[in-house]
Amino acid sequence: MKKYYLLAALLCLITVLGCASTPAKPQQMGSDEESFTKAMSLFRTGGYIEAIPAFEEVREKFPMSPYAVIAELRLGDCHYYKDEYIEASHFFDNFRRLHPSNPQVAYSIYMRGMCAYEQILSIDRDQTFAEEAVEQFQQLYEIFPQSQYTGKALVRLAEAKRQLAGREVFVGNFYLKKQDYAGAIERYNRALKRYPSQIKSDELLLLIGKATICSGDERRGKKILEFMMKQYPDSTMVADAKTLIENPSQAFPKKKRFQFAN
Repeated sequence: MKKYYLLAALLCLITVLGCASTPAKPQQMGSDEESFTKAMSLFRTGGYIEAIPAFEEVREKFPMSPYAVIAELRLGDCHYYKDEYIEASHFFDNFRRLHPSNPQVAYSIYMRGMCAYEQILSIDRDQTFAEEAVEQFQQLYEIFPQSQYTGKALVRLAEAKRQLAGREVFVGNFYLKKQDYAGAIERYNRALKRYPSQIKSDELLLLIGKATICSGDERRGKKILEFMMKQYPDSTMVADAKTLIENPSQAFPKKKRFQFAN
């Protein structure tokens, strides 16, 4: 009888040990396509906050999948639409660097330019972002002239250049007001040479002529004004140019008259 109980206990022990040593079946992981589809669903509905970790998951779980490559680009998009331009720029720059032959490189350059474009400040402030936007959009035009994004980039390129031209004129006007005529002429000439399509050349030539006369070079100033009148005979600035040629003293700032209190 005791042998029977011992045998039964031994069989139970073997069964328990056998169950304990059996490895648990791993949970089946979803496919790369399923994970990417889930992330894209969040992205398309504007759930950018939730989409970011979903795209990160695609990159981490399936690093060799083509979906992981596109996930990098969409991460840039998510941050861009969240107005997180620094983070977005990081992903767009990395995409171009890591996948130079990918067909989406043109898009990454365009969006990198848009990150800078969206941060452009008013002309009285630093224009670093405008310069970055010009650089990126110019590169896109030069490398991918037939890209579907190039047309939109050219529009933004012109706007960013107009901003930079406005900055040069703004600073030139500041120098002119401060009677720093050499500084004003330098800024006006820079705007004229770099951004001829984004400025009103007749107005700028009038300002250059005026500043040149004020600097003491009356002869050269008159020649500049005569050149402006010849190049733009229908300009509304012609009358002002004639006045300055006939009476150069009009170019100088008027002295303020002091009024004494009664």
